[in-house]
Amino acid sequence: MASRFRAAGVGWIALGAALLAFALHPWLLDRAEYSLLDARFRLRGPQPVAEPVVIVAIDAASLDEFGRWPWRRSLLADLIDRLAGAGVAAIGVDLVFSEEETPAQTGALRLAREILAAKNSSEEPRTEEIALLDEALAESDTDARLGASVAANGRTALGYFFRTGPGEADSPGVLESRLPDIRRSRVSVAKVPARSSYPILTCTGLEANVPVVAGAGRRSGFLSALADPDGVTRRAALVARCAESYYVSLALSVYEIVSAQRTLLLGDDQALREVRVGDRVFPTDEGGRVLINFRGPPGTFPRISAGDVLAGRVAPGELAGAVALIGATEVGLRDTRSGPFPGIYPGVEIHANLLDNLLAGDVLRRHDGLVVAELALIVLIGVLLILVIPRTSGVLASFLFATGLAGVLLVSGSLAFTEFGIWLNLAYPLATVVLVYLAVEVTRSLAVEARGRRVRDMFATYVPPGVVKALAEGEADLRLGGERRTLSLLFSDLRGFTSLSESLGPEGTIGLMNVYLEAMTRRLFATGGTLDKYIGDAVMAFWGAPLAQEDHAERTCRAALGMQEELVTFSARHPDLPGAEGLKMGVGIHTAEVVVGNMGSDLRFDYTLVGDGVNLCARLESLTKVYGVGILASAELARSLPASFLLQEIDEIRVKGRRGAGVIYELLGERSAASEEGPWLEAYAEGLAEYRSGRWPAARETFERVLAARGEDGPSSALIERIEALGGVPPDGWTGIWTFETK
Repeated sequence: MASRFRAAGVGWIALGAALLAFALHPWLLDRAEYSLLDARFRLRGPQPVAEPVVIVAIDAASLDEFGRWPWRRSLLADLIDRLAGAGVAAIGVDLVFSEEETPAQTGALRLAREILAAKNSSEEPRTEEIALLDEALAESDTDARLGASVAANGRTALGYFFRTGPGEADSPGVLESRLPDIRRSRVSVAKVPARSSYPILTCTGLEANVPVVAGAGRRSGFLSALADPDGVTRRAALVARCAESYYVSLALSVYEIVSAQRTLLLGDDQALREVRVGDRVFPTDEGGRVLINFRGPPGTFPRISAGDVLAGRVAPGELAGAVALIGATEVGLRDTRSGPFPGIYPGVEIHANLLDNLLAGDVLRRHDGLVVAELALIVLIGVLLILVIPRTSGVLASFLFATGLAGVLLVSGSLAFTEFGIWLNLAYPLATVVLVYLAVEVTRSLAVEARGRRVRDMFATYVPPGVVKALAEGEADLRLGGERRTLSLLFSDLRGFTSLSESLGPEGTIGLMNVYLEAMTRRLFATGGTLDKYIGDAVMAFWGAPLAQEDHAERTCRAALGMQEELVTFSARHPDLPGAEGLKMGVGIHTAEVVVGNMGSDLRFDYTLVGDGVNLCARLESLTKVYGVGILASAELARSLPASFLLQEIDEIRVKGRRGAGVIYELLGERSAASEEGPWLEAYAEGLAEYRSGRWPAARETFERVLAARGEDGPSSALIERIEALGGVPPDGWTGIWTFETK
């Protein structure tokens, strides 16, 4: 019980450590959760792309056909014109045109036009030549050409980059001067918290499109990507803050074009709460970020080569109604990301996944309420482990319980993700399982091991090894004190040991006793007996404690028979051992209620027993000499034996110090192996009946017949000797009970 309380106390400490880790979010556990999240994506597998999002890929084939990157902006203008002509619903451009593209001939054309225009003021007008120069300038000014194409279709969202690192910061003046270039990305209505520690993506610098292009787009959005500490992109910011305004991402800006709605941000003094577009609310975290519901590995979204679009190889109607995202997929252009699925994603496919989520309305949920649920789950798991593990039967049972609990967590978390799109953090609950389980189980195991050492030290010398093991793994109380139990007892003693020891001397006696007691102890242990003590050549043992044994009487009988059998062959097995020949032993066995337990003092105690039954058993052993038998058993023990044991009723006696009388028996053996069974048993029973009824002459005659039939019978000789000592006449008041006046 004390070990349970100790283990539970350590478990509460471990649960506190788990809660502290949940509050601090160490990188190692967050990294583990990212891996578990990736595993859930892979377990779910690819999903069909339901929305008409198409990637117009600037791929290797396009570069081979139309030249190395970067392309002339007039070529990109042609690409946008062809997409608009194909009937796309919207276009998102995952490219940034941050510097003017001015071909060398443009300067010469401008100079020529200026000269002609100057001559026109003093000479004959050259209107036709100026018109041709204006047309050539229009063709060479690719920035204006691209802006015109973007403005013409009215369904294009342009991209730009927010720089977010301190080392990339623009000066406040420079940043302020560039903000007009992204005005089409600004959120017009925003109720949001003041600047705080909440992780809203915040710009320090800006890389926008040149003004002639930036002003042409219907909408624009930032392209800045978020990567977790392990370098994998799993989340995306729908909104970001720059200066004092808020701006939308490219995917959200394309969604605004498709839905013909504008973004509304709602929050409070604590955090950003909602990103709303029309009637649709996107469940972001407090920083305006969503978990991208990746549809599958790279290549999941349909791709059409930009070269095929430019060359007119796209079938009519194939792109009608599609939402086209223009971006680089060629690895050499270095716009790549890692995602939860194996493989390398081009950056444009990250935007495609997010845009598809927005259109389908199934971005993965990670709202604030989950934190409370996860905290409650950690506490529940910890309490369960603390309450259950100390009460399990062993390490295997506790391990199976903890493993099962972890399995339930994994299955529940996976189902929440795959079926409902809910990201439930599993790393911290699983870490709680491991931490609390190890704390409780190790503490309990150490306590069990310490207890086992105490048990082994206490019992190893007087119970069998199997009993020691069972005790070490059990819950027996080893404190001082005892308990009442009904046990079977055994006392044994060698005949004539005093004279034998005198003849052998101290060294010879010790040598003989060591071998003899070892042999007897083996017989005791073979039947599961507990050795109480050696008293010189005497042995005291008992059955039924410390481990309960329902058949303790049978075990005692088998041990007594085994000890006598051991003695028969003892000299043959030890021919060179002085004193080994001719040894005889008396054994008394009895069943009684006694007090058994650890008795002594705090300095030294032994596992032993006390009670009147102990004294009677010792008297039975001494009476084996009176009746000339090897084993005497009490009536209490005899009543507990099955019919397979052969017993001879010897006498009914009363020993000194006891008022009550009892029948005693000679244990002859087990019937299956007994050679003693014969007619003499019935004759002895007949003589015993005559003896008890006072017909002693007839009894003597019957006992003599037993001796004639058997040759030697100790009980018959003892009763004949008693009859003769009393002159063949029963004493007055004879009841058939013989009282021994001496011990």
